[in-house]
Amino acid sequence: MKTLYRHILVSYLGPMFIAIFIVDFIFLVQFVWLQIDELVGKGLPFDKILELMWWVAVWNISMGLPLATLFASLMAMGNLGESNELLAMKASGISLRRILYPLYCLIAFVGVCSFFLSSDVVPHAFLRMRTMFQEIKKTNPELSIPEDVFYNGIEKISIRVARKDALSGALVGVMIYNHKEGEGNVSVTIADTAYIKQSQDSRYILFRLINGTTYSETLKNNRMDMKNHPFDRRFFTEQNMSIDLGETENHSFEAMFKDNALAKSTATLNRDADSVRAKRQTIVDKFEKEQIESSSSFKYSLKKDTLDKRRKELPFGVDTTYATSTATQKMLWLDQMSANVTRISGYWDNELREIQWETKKLKIMEYERNKKYTLAFACIIFFLIGSSLGAIIRKGGLGLPAVISILFFVIYWVIDTICGKMVKNDDWSPIFGSWFPSMILAPLGVFFSYKASTDSQLFNIDAYVRLFNLVFGRMRKLIRPVDIDTISPMPDNEVQIMLTDNQKLVLFETLISNYFETYRRGKLLRSNKSTQTAIAMLTEIKTLYDYLLSFYIAVNDEIIHSTIKRFPDFNPSEMQPPQFLVSQNILLKIPCSLILFFMRIRQSIKLDYILKDMLNLNSDINKYLYDRHKT
Repeated sequence: MKTLYRHILVSYLGPMFIAIFIVDFIFLVQFVWLQIDELVGKGLPFDKILELMWWVAVWNISMGLPLATLFASLMAMGNLGESNELLAMKASGISLRRILYPLYCLIAFVGVCSFFLSSDVVPHAFLRMRTMFQEIKKTNPELSIPEDVFYNGIEKISIRVARKDALSGALVGVMIYNHKEGEGNVSVTIADTAYIKQSQDSRYILFRLINGTTYSETLKNNRMDMKNHPFDRRFFTEQNMSIDLGETENHSFEAMFKDNALAKSTATLNRDADSVRAKRQTIVDKFEKEQIESSSSFKYSLKKDTLDKRRKELPFGVDTTYATSTATQKMLWLDQMSANVTRISGYWDNELREIQWETKKLKIMEYERNKKYTLAFACIIFFLIGSSLGAIIRKGGLGLPAVISILFFVIYWVIDTICGKMVKNDDWSPIFGSWFPSMILAPLGVFFSYKASTDSQLFNIDAYVRLFNLVFGRMRKLIRPVDIDTISPMPDNEVQIMLTDNQKLVLFETLISNYFETYRRGKLLRSNKSTQTAIAMLTEIKTLYDYLLSFYIAVNDEIIHSTIKRFPDFNPSEMQPPQFLVSQNILLKIPCSLILFFMRIRQSIKLDYILKDMLNLNSDINKYLYDRHKT
């Protein structure tokens, strides 16, 4: 048994490492493809590029592990099934659960490793990746400035470039708005050509401007006089401009991203979540203390007894005082109340906005913390799906397993992305949003595991055909034969006419053929209007059918009478859907529509049996009558 388990582990570990490499490589290529414009032309050393790619690969490994697990499970179990090794193990009395026992232990270990990777390694990789990528973007600033768009990537500076010369690196048609003074657009520089580079310590951005003009306004210290201030215009053939990014700019990239929830470990998220929760509660308590308890209007409005007491202490009512006041006093009171309401509402808005911001931060932290657990749990779910499907399909290699793996992973990724947006938009709770994709796929894993352990023919088309025939084929037993005792025979004179003129016999077959051509392709199932039209056609067929039965009964022939007894009976009104299922209630419309759909399928199949039998039996009788009349 140890040899068998060793063989199974070896068969699984090989595809596992291959799958991890392929998946990580695909994510790495995707990152490079999306960020190719930011990386090319920076003059980066090779070791910097390798370091960035390494951190990107480590960052993607937490998301790639579930996909690698699914792919390896499908490939390993498919190879065992395709080589009949799985069949030989089952034939020797070893159940599928016992066969997968070493893999269960391995996947449990992979899940634990996935959690620790997501908790400690991946956040550090994300922080290093974002920091390095931001430093690379700042290496050659001119490459980040787009054409014909105002670029605001430099703090308090807006730059517009008409065109960039790829060969010389010159910027043509440059317009620079300097907002360093914080006074608005008071300094504008326009130049025909400019060259831009960064200092060695990355603290300064240096501009070399050629043939241009600088427009500037000098604001006065007197803020009341904003209409009159001097205007300065200077022409230049060459000018150097430097922009100080600050001493902390070179070291602020890591601080810029370290507060991101993706860059925090589970322990840090727990600690920061408690801090944010305490801070939010402090803001709420402060808000209640300052606005509810300290405001006399709120304090007395919350206590009815105190409010009634205060009213009794007044020498006369507030309404009486307001009514007896002058117009000036009324306007003064109204202005004071309006100012108080504006002040209080503005304070409330600020406090509520801060509370909402802290609540949003807390939800994002809780969501990312739960994601670290769900990614580990996803490895187990995908293993159940992959191993079960591999045992059922019994197809190895890279083709079919890769297709199925990508299909399930795309479903998981789309659901996870939607849930993340719902949580960030404050529509779902963080716990529900993070665990919802696992709740969707976990039942599939259990279902496939049960089907694989019972050797179910889940993907055998013949099994579904047999099931369909078993369910719908029995309807032939429900078809009742026609009761010929209830049909009156045709008069003898009309019988003689029918024997010589067979137009109605041909018309009957034509009506059935027209019905098949019109409604057999599923048009009967589309709407109630189509059903009503079909009922009208069936009513016409039923009328002619009863007429022909009375003619066949009147014909004195044993062969015809024995054939009539096999004619089926049908009622066109049975195709009319029940009125209680035609519901207009929006809550009942969907389930009623599904019930009607399956009822129409069953009725249409039963009707096909009836009309085909009628058509075949009637053709046999017509052929018999034609031969008898001919002889």
